[in-house]
Parts: sequence; C-alpha cells; structure tokens
Amino acid sequence: MLAIGILVLFLALVLIGLPVFAAMGVSGLLGMILIGETANLAQTTALSISKAFTGFVLVAVPLYILVGTLMEQAGFSERLFDFAKKWVGQLSGGLGVATVAACALFAAISGSSVATVATIGLVSFPALTSAGYDRDFSGALIASGGTLGILIPPSIAMILYGVIAEQSISALFMAGIVPGILLSLMMAIYTAFVARKFKVAERFTLKDRLRATYEAGWVLMLPVLILAGIYSGFATPTEAAALAVAYVLILGLITGALDWTKIKIATFKAVSTTVMIFMLLGFGRYLTEFFTFSGLPDAIVHLVTEFGLSKLAVIFAMIVLFLVLGTVLEAMSMMLIAVPILFPITQAVGINPLAFGVFVVLAIEAAQITPPIGINIFTVASIGKMDIRRIAIQIGPFLLMIVALMLAVVLIEDLATWLPGTMK
Repeated sequence: MLAIGILVLFLALVLIGLPVFAAMGVSGLLGMILIGETANLAQTTALSISKAFTGFVLVAVPLYILVGTLMEQAGFSERLFDFAKKWVGQLSGGLGVATVAACALFAAISGSSVATVATIGLVSFPALTSAGYDRDFSGALIASGGTLGILIPPSIAMILYGVIAEQSISALFMAGIVPGILLSLMMAIYTAFVARKFKVAERFTLKDRLRATYEAGWVLMLPVLILAGIYSGFATPTEAAALAVAYVLILGLITGALDWTKIKIATFKAVSTTVMIFMLLGFGRYLTEFFTFSGLPDAIVHLVTEFGLSKLAVIFAMIVLFLVLGTVLEAMSMMLIAVPILFPITQAVGINPLAFGVFVVLAIEAAQITPPIGINIFTVASIGKMDIRRIAIQIGPFLLMIVALMLAVVLIEDLATWLPGTMK
C-alpha cells in the first residue's frame, strides 16, 4: 500500500505543477524514509542518481538529439518534403501521403518526435492548407506523423528503454523498423482515403523527380548509413550517433546550409533537451529503486500469477494503463515510471523483451498525441495557430492505429523480433 500511496503522491505533485523530475525526487525520498531506508540516505540518493548515467550507451542520446537540431537548423526537412511530394504528390491525397513519408524520413534521421513535428510541420502545413486540406486534419496528420520519430530508428526512446530493461540497443533499433514501416503505411492509406479528392495541381516529370532525389540524396543516405553500420556490426549505436553528427556537420558546411551561428543554436537546443531527459532519467532511477525496495513489481507479478491472468488480459490492462498515464504524464516520464514496474510482469506472461520495447515506444507515441498533455498537438497548434481541441478530435483514427499496432506487436512478436534475429 505504501508504494501505491507514493505513486499517487507522485501523480498529484505532477498535476499541481511541480516539475516531473522534482516530483520523482520528492516521492522517492519520502518513500525511502517511510520504508525505513534512512541509513546514509543522502549518499544512497546520490549513488542511485549517478548510476543512471554510467552506461556508455547513453552518450548516444545527446548525439542523436544534436543530429535532429542540426537538421532543423540546416533546413534539410524542405528537401525531404520536396522529394516525397514529387514522388507521391500526384496520387489521391498525395500531399498528405508525402507529409507522412517526409515524417518517416526525418524520423529515421533525428530520432525525435517533437523535432519531426516542428521541422516537417513548418514546411508541410502551409502546403497542405493552401492545397485545400482541412486545417484541423492537417494538424492531426502532422502531429501523428511526428510520432514516427521515436519508433523508426534511431530512437532516443529505444535507447532509454534499453538502459532501463538492460536490452541491446542495436536489437531494439532493428525491432522498430518493421512496425515503423507498418504504421507509416497505415497512416498513409488512411490519409489517401480521407483526402482522396485532393491532388497536387503541378505535373512532375521523371526529370523533376530525379532532381529532387539528387538534392535530397545526401540527406537520405544518412539513415541508411546509420542502420547499415549497426546491422553489420561495424558500429555500435553510440558510434553511429557520433558519425551521424559528423556527417550532418560536414554536409551542412559544404552545402552552406549550416554556419557557426546555426551550429551554436542547434548545440544549445540539444544541450537543453539532453539536460531535461537526464534529469528525468536520474530522478526516475531513484523512484524506481524505492519501488524495488517496496516490493511493488514482485507483488504485482504474484497477483498476476495467483489470479491466472492470461497474456491477452495483461496486454489489454497495460494498454489501458498507458493511455490513462498518457493523459497526465509526459511521454518519457511515463516510460521511466511504468517500465520498471511492468517489465517483470511481461516476463512472467512470456512477452519478448524486444516486442515489449516496441509496445512501450508505441505507448509513448500514443501519449504524445493524447490530450491534454500530448506535446505533438501543442507543437503543431503553435505552428498553425490552431485550437488544440479541434486537432484532438481529428487525432482519434491515428490513435486507434497506434493502439492496434501495440496489440499486434505483442501478439505477433515476429513483427518486432524477426529483423533483430537476422543480425550477425
């Protein structure tokens, strides 16, 4: 009961406006005191938080964030959107499909959902609305397409899950590819159906398409190089992140898309985001240690096995839990709180850790477009000067797609495990 009370306290502190990392720290500290773990409390707290940052793999987090901010400052999103538009724009609903494709392509470079929404949104939203697309639907499309940024590798969320659950980051990256492609196709097909009466008025020749491919080619090569390096074993995810930063810097300087001012802005943005994530990670680790001391994960596993809950029942319960938490918690905070508690349960009912990792990332995607906290909705609303409530209404079908894939990936685990199983 103490652990449940501390969890309720944490949620209450978040709801009254305390920063999430501070709410984690206060709740964990109070829990440790009440449970009797008071010997050398300050030292234990400091050690717990420092342990969260000892993994070399975490170096990849600021590096992939920096790749995304450099891409944003360089304006490479315009080339990606132009490439997608010229290849699929003349289909029914083609401009909307191009937006999904551009989000998927940028996601495979930046690893960040918000960066994908911000950069692709600035380019695609004016194009969509000028072509006659409904403003609210356009906003929902961009916000939902942006969620691909944390599923298609490289993914910062995958790295954090790998650290928490002690899973291979390389395998997790590969696990996200097939579900990422499936979700992109689902979004594209739905968009093509809803916006079937809209077509790009321009006529694009093969020469136009090849030119757009050439102009975007060096940018398109980056995700291929990252994934090929990791898949072949040539580079670890962290080494691939460092190479990606160097690649974007060199490309930006050679093409004139980056200068020292833009690099400075991108670096400061990356530092700010990294500090936020690491504060959550550090204090989240401390709160997790309290839950471990309290025996909460073991107690839940015992209940699941004692009542004989089926795998399907556990999956539906986790989906409901994540959707509820997504209405009150920021996405990364939700993962840091939920994964340490739920991971032992998934092992007890036989869910593959890689499949659960994809499940968790999909849950985070859902949280990013779930009102009232959904940060992607706020981001696109600020771009288009729109009412978030109207965007939220149009989000529904996209949210259902994500939930359906959450269910599919743990029932048909090959969706997540097949590709990692082919790695050398």
